[in-house]
Amino acid sequence: MLEAIFLALNSAETTAEIPTEISAPASVIAPVIAPVIAGEKSEKSQIHLIEEISGTLIYFYRDRDRLNVADDSFHSNLDHQTFIRSVALKTPYFGSFIGFDFAVFGATDLYNYNSPDHEINFFPWRDPWSADYTKTKAQNGASIYAENIKLKLSAGEIEYWGKIGYFQPTGPGVLGVNWSFMPGTYKGAEAGINYGSLSIAAAYTNGYKAPWFANIYDFKKEDSATEIDYLYSIGAKYRFDRGIDIEAAYGESENYLQSAHIKLNYSQDDINLKYHIYLMGDRDQNGANDLYDGSTAYENYLAASYSPYPYTFKAEFLQTSAPESSADHAGYFAYRLISRYGGANGAYEAWWDLRSDFNHNGEKAVFVAASRDLDDLGARGVSAGLSAAYGWGGKNSAADEELRESAYAADISYLALDEGGLKARFNLHYTYYDNHTNIPSWTGYKNAFQDERDIKLLFTLSYDLNLH
Repeated sequence: MLEAIFLALNSAETTAEIPTEISAPASVIAPVIAPVIAGEKSEKSQIHLIEEISGTLIYFYRDRDRLNVADDSFHSNLDHQTFIRSVALKTPYFGSFIGFDFAVFGATDLYNYNSPDHEINFFPWRDPWSADYTKTKAQNGASIYAENIKLKLSAGEIEYWGKIGYFQPTGPGVLGVNWSFMPGTYKGAEAGINYGSLSIAAAYTNGYKAPWFANIYDFKKEDSATEIDYLYSIGAKYRFDRGIDIEAAYGESENYLQSAHIKLNYSQDDINLKYHIYLMGDRDQNGANDLYDGSTAYENYLAASYSPYPYTFKAEFLQTSAPESSADHAGYFAYRLISRYGGANGAYEAWWDLRSDFNHNGEKAVFVAASRDLDDLGARGVSAGLSAAYGWGGKNSAADEELRESAYAADISYLALDEGGLKARFNLHYTYYDNHTNIPSWTGYKNAFQDERDIKLLFTLSYDLNLH
């Protein structure tokens, strides 16, 4: 059944290989759970092998222009339409102990007149360290993004849980995933304990894939040659009364990077408040693998939101320290245990959908947003919003100008259907990004580019069927 689903999603015109090397958990799940299923069949006349089926059909259009300072004019940077489809299957916990999750998605460019690495389809190279820009087209295909055995066991007030295979982390910890419209995937295991208001989790992984790559790959350092055998993460979260919770986590990549965070959150009625501090350290002081001048970089994140219906208001602040003094240093803060973008990701929550990460050394940035549901005005299912951000104080030893940047965005969304497990939604998002320097893209400031005009149109049809 799983193979049939994969082939159906991969049936569009494609040159991508089916990622057979990441199908191992399916070959071991049957002998593991068969005795449990047989035991349940002796107690019940009927057993549900599948508890839930969910998925999406997505149409995405993007048109983005970027300023070239050499001729002071905008040029096309992205221009594509892409179709994505996904399906996810979840079994119940057989014997209240063991189950299996499986999920796969496919992507096809309807057309693409620009970069092959637009992140919604698959890159035409294997991993983040082997880019080949002689290739000009994205690689249509399909990819398994979850395939794992899941476990749970209750002992009094304590609940133990775990998963092994291809997964997305769910417990407290430093590991997160990259997102396109689908999540990235780790190869490894995660386990945790829930005891009342306390949750503890640990994860170990020796492979990953961002959602714009079809297959799992090994970890490497920034030099693209030195291999890393593993990453690990440990974390704990405690929920207090009155809407307060605190999380602390720590993780490492083998002989390379360290990451940690503390997250303090408050949520009560229409008010949400956050203070997070994210920290990064590096152990390899050699050449390109030496990311920071010294051993520690950090970012402070403050966020507040207030949602009296039909309005939502947000205000957020970032302050970054990523010390640098040479061309080898990154000069910006990235919360992940593999330095190369798409090599892994961290459990980082600040995201403004305004193009820039506003994360260079010395930079401070503010973000504000306001949105409104229009149901009470007779436009059922429609919402609209505006947002803006401004960053200043960025500095780099290779740049003569302080980095200042701003961005503005407008959104409109229409929930056309929300009934019986089906949802249909249209989204239109426009961003104007302004780099206030005259420095060319990716020059001096390694994570900064020049002015952009960006429009995104999205249609999503999602379904969620509970079969139990």
